[in-house]
Amino acid sequence: MVERTSTDDAPWVLVEANDKLWARIKVVKTVVKRLRSELKK
Repeated sequence: MVERTSTDDAPWVLVEANDKLWARIKVVKTVVKRLRSELKK
């Protein structure tokens, strides 16, 4: 389902959730990375 619904404009990012702190850090890093790439356009 993830492969079918992920697009360039709205990609899915799988977050490992074994450790809540690591999962939250990964989410924040992913958002920051995406924002930086969009702001450079």
